[in-house]
Amino acid sequence: MKLIDKAKAHFDSLEIKEIEIPEWSDGDEVLKVYAKPLTLAEMSKLQRYAKDDDVALMAYCLIYKALDSDGEKVFDLSDKHTLMNGVDKDVLARVATEIMSTPSVEQQAKK
Repeated sequence: MKLIDKAKAHFDSLEIKEIEIPEWSDGDEVLKVYAKPLTLAEMSKLQRYAKDDDVALMAYCLIYKALDSDGEKVFDLSDKHTLMNGVDKDVLARVATEIMSTPSVEQQAKK
Protein backbone atom coordinates (compact mmCIF):
# COMPACT_ATOMS: atom_id res chain seq x y z
CA MET A 1 0.00 0.00 0.00
CA LYS A 2 1.35 3.41 -0.96
CA LEU A 3 1.94 6.03 1.70
CA ILE A 4 -0.75 8.29 0.23
CA ASP A 5 -3.24 5.43 0.56
CA LYS A 6 -2.28 5.00 4.22
CA ALA A 7 -2.67 8.73 4.81
CA LYS A 8 -6.12 8.72 3.18
CA ALA A 9 -7.18 5.62 5.12
CA HIS A 10 -6.18 7.35 8.35
CA PHE A 11 -8.26 10.43 7.47
CA ASP A 12 -11.22 8.24 6.51
CA SER A 13 -11.00 6.52 9.90
CA LEU A 14 -11.35 9.76 11.86
CA GLU A 15 -14.68 10.02 13.61
CA ILE A 16 -17.12 12.87 13.61
CA LYS A 17 -16.39 15.05 16.64
CA GLU A 18 -19.08 15.54 19.25
CA ILE A 19 -18.68 18.82 21.09
CA GLU A 20 -20.72 19.58 24.19
CA ILE A 21 -21.74 23.19 24.80
CA PRO A 22 -23.26 23.31 28.29
CA GLU A 23 -23.30 27.13 28.19
CA TRP A 24 -25.91 27.03 25.39
CA SER A 25 -28.02 24.23 26.85
CA ASP A 26 -31.64 24.34 27.97
CA GLY A 27 -32.70 22.24 30.91
CA ASP A 28 -30.99 18.97 31.74
CA GLU A 29 -29.87 18.00 28.23
CA VAL A 30 -26.45 19.35 27.20
CA LEU A 31 -26.43 20.89 23.72
CA LYS A 32 -24.04 19.19 21.32
CA VAL A 33 -22.73 20.07 17.91
CA TYR A 34 -20.88 17.75 15.59
CA ALA A 35 -18.10 18.29 13.08
CA LYS A 36 -16.50 16.17 10.42
CA PRO A 37 -12.68 16.31 10.32
CA LEU A 38 -11.32 19.48 8.76
CA THR A 39 -9.36 19.12 5.52
CA LEU A 40 -6.54 21.38 4.35
CA ALA A 41 -8.79 22.59 1.53
CA GLU A 42 -11.49 23.57 4.03
CA MET A 43 -8.94 25.31 6.26
CA SER A 44 -7.66 27.26 3.26
CA LYS A 45 -11.23 28.28 2.37
CA LEU A 46 -11.94 29.39 5.95
CA GLN A 47 -8.73 31.44 6.03
CA ARG A 48 -9.63 33.11 2.72
CA TYR A 49 -13.05 34.07 4.05
CA ALA A 50 -11.54 35.34 7.31
CA LYS A 51 -8.87 37.41 5.49
CA ASP A 52 -6.15 36.80 8.10
CA ASP A 53 -8.53 37.64 10.97
CA ASP A 54 -8.23 34.83 13.54
CA VAL A 55 -11.42 35.89 15.30
CA ALA A 56 -13.45 35.83 12.08
CA LEU A 57 -11.86 32.46 11.32
CA MET A 58 -13.49 31.03 14.45
CA ALA A 59 -16.91 32.35 13.43
CA TYR A 60 -16.54 30.95 9.91
CA CYS A 61 -15.43 27.64 11.39
CA LEU A 62 -18.73 27.34 13.24
CA ILE A 63 -20.74 28.53 10.24
CA TYR A 64 -19.24 25.98 7.86
CA LYS A 65 -18.46 23.02 10.12
CA ALA A 66 -20.91 22.87 13.07
CA LEU A 67 -23.62 20.28 12.45
CA ASP A 68 -26.64 19.00 14.35
CA SER A 69 -27.21 15.31 15.08
CA ASP A 70 -28.80 14.88 11.64
CA GLY A 71 -25.72 16.26 9.87
CA GLU A 72 -27.34 19.60 9.01
CA LYS A 73 -25.49 22.90 9.45
CA VAL A 74 -26.61 24.76 12.57
CA PHE A 75 -25.41 28.20 11.41
CA ASP A 76 -25.37 30.08 8.12
CA LEU A 77 -23.73 33.26 6.87
CA SER A 78 -26.58 35.38 8.22
CA ASP A 79 -25.43 34.32 11.72
CA LYS A 80 -21.91 35.75 11.30
CA HIS A 81 -22.75 39.18 12.77
CA THR A 82 -24.34 37.62 15.85
CA LEU A 83 -21.48 35.14 16.29
CA MET A 84 -18.99 38.02 16.05
CA ASN A 85 -20.88 40.48 18.27
CA GLY A 86 -23.40 38.70 20.45
CA VAL A 87 -21.87 35.40 21.55
CA ASP A 88 -19.50 34.67 24.43
CA LYS A 89 -16.07 34.78 22.82
CA ASP A 90 -14.64 32.14 25.14
CA VAL A 91 -17.34 29.60 24.27
CA LEU A 92 -17.05 30.33 20.54
CA ALA A 93 -13.27 30.05 20.69
CA ARG A 94 -13.43 26.74 22.58
CA VAL A 95 -15.90 25.18 20.14
CA ALA A 96 -14.02 26.45 17.07
CA THR A 97 -10.73 25.20 18.48
CA GLU A 98 -12.23 21.76 19.10
CA ILE A 99 -13.55 21.66 15.53
CA MET A 100 -10.18 22.66 14.08
CA SER A 101 -8.06 20.44 16.33
CA THR A 102 -6.70 17.08 15.30
CA PRO A 103 -7.04 14.26 17.82
CA SER A 104 -3.75 13.14 19.32
CA VAL A 105 -2.39 9.65 18.70
CA GLU A 106 -3.35 8.78 22.30
CA GLN A 107 -6.95 9.97 21.79
CA GLN A 108 -7.23 7.93 18.59
CA ALA A 109 -5.78 4.85 20.28
CA LYS A 110 -8.49 5.01 22.97
CA LYS A 111 -11.15 4.53 20.32
